[in-house]
Amino acid sequence: MHGKLKKEGSYELFMTTQGHEILTLDKKEWYAVVKTSQGHILVKSDSDHKKSKTVDKGQYYLADFNDDPEFQDMPHLFLKDTKTKYKEFVLPQGLPTSGKDRKKVIVTDDKVKKDKVEYHVKGSGDKGSEKQYQDNKSSATSNKQDLSDLTKKDLYEKAKKQHVTGRSKMSKKELIQHLN
Repeated sequence: MHGKLKKEGSYELFMTTQGHEILTLDKKEWYAVVKTSQGHILVKSDSDHKKSKTVDKGQYYLADFNDDPEFQDMPHLFLKDTKTKYKEFVLPQGLPTSGKDRKKVIVTDDKVKKDKVEYHVKGSGDKGSEKQYQDNKSSATSNKQDLSDLTKKDLYEKAKKQHVTGRSKMSKKELIQHLN
């Protein structure tokens, strides 16, 4: 199963003249990224900051995962930091919603490939969160080339949803044959 896309847009991560790290989403939501002795936290903030320098900026996805084999069952914020990679922020309690609200954030060291993020967040090339939950019958029209682009693990998950028996012992080629 894919993550449910909650929000997407553009972000900027910058340092203030006071040495604080600020994350803004769509220039509408502002968060201080605070490093503590026990990890990172996000604190809801406002736009009243003087920027010293931009650390990173680009596209972001906020998605909530449930039963996805690749991501923990909780909200994730993906910040695109190169043409092909995303930084991953795991948000066990979601984003802060008020000025006094502080939420733990796990800033992973791993960079997640763009294709993996987009596949798990937006589905296989579909736009929006609704299409990624369509019944597998609609995906039956996919040709063999589309399936061969998937990893064996993704093919296994598709086969599992379609109740293909013996799938755990199948090769990638056999999984593709059974799914077409």
